[in-house]
Amino acid sequence: MSVLFKPFKFKPNRVKRLYRGGSGIDHLRGMAGGEDGNYPEDWIASCIEGNTREYVAPGHGVSTALIDGDEIPFPTLLATDPVAILGEAHVKKYGASPGVLTKLLDSAVLLPLQVHPDNVMARSLFHSDFGKTEAWIVLSIREIKGEKPYLLLGFNESLDPDIFRRESLTGEFHRTLDMLHKFEVEPGDVFVVYGRMPHAIGPGITMVEVMEPTDYVIIPEKNCFGVELSREKRFAGLVPERAMDIFDYRVSTREEILRRCCPRPEPIKETSGGILHRIISRDKEKFFEAQRLTLYGQWNFASGADSFLIGIVTAGSAELINSDITMQLMPGDSFFIPASSGETYLTGDGEFILILPPEV
Repeated sequence: MSVLFKPFKFKPNRVKRLYRGGSGIDHLRGMAGGEDGNYPEDWIASCIEGNTREYVAPGHGVSTALIDGDEIPFPTLLATDPVAILGEAHVKKYGASPGVLTKLLDSAVLLPLQVHPDNVMARSLFHSDFGKTEAWIVLSIREIKGEKPYLLLGFNESLDPDIFRRESLTGEFHRTLDMLHKFEVEPGDVFVVYGRMPHAIGPGITMVEVMEPTDYVIIPEKNCFGVELSREKRFAGLVPERAMDIFDYRVSTREEILRRCCPRPEPIKETSGGILHRIISRDKEKFFEAQRLTLYGQWNFASGADSFLIGIVTAGSAELINSDITMQLMPGDSFFIPASSGETYLTGDGEFILILPPEV
């Protein structure tokens, strides 16, 4: 089998954003003196360019595969033989696209209130088969200016739709943020953020973010970290009043949000070498699956599976072994196991987040 279809690592792929962060990613990777800046995300298995709202070089955000000493843009690699890399059934449904996007994200500030379309809205407004349901898997937290890390998610009982729409259209928030539920978080917490749900990531959180592979976003607030966004950028090129219809104005209690958006982990398999939990189910969520592997020996991946797998090392170290390939893995590394890679196993001690694509 060609080496192209053996497991491979991704090159670090930091993406520029308006908000500050990133030191948590540096810390995860064991880098001394990491500081927060404007590259707070690292995109993994990405075939899309980031909507940075500032000039960057073409291809910014697209992942690069490291194979036998070569650096190959991920879309270029997929085009060589998508069936061998992604699996026949997957390609029949999604084409030469992984159908999922994974990120490392670290926030040093409260990100802007935003919303993404669901599939129905994405088809109607952006002519896309993918919306942007996403999930947050909290890896670590840190207090910034004495504030405990938190997330904002879903409208609470104080929602006034008229005030919310008026403040959003003018781009100046006074009461809006108080209309969302606030959740303090701890490492290990998992939230599913469905398309159309209002949300914002608070300061001091390092996470794995998994999502449908788009970057459609509505950010109503005009002043974004000292940069005044144009109306076109704030509303993704849509008529503002139409863009505001993307928000789901459903009012939920705190308990309802937790029941809907915080899945409980379920054990999948335990061996002498590790234990695997499902933390987001693609049977239920449809768009992707996330698993947490705790490794303390050897872990064998299924051979001949008609699906690929994306992996991120979140703690410890390991070797990934496949035929004549031995790959060293350290915290913050990301890797890809193609559908046709054959017998593959990990050996070592560590923690991993594993991402599977949507079911076919």
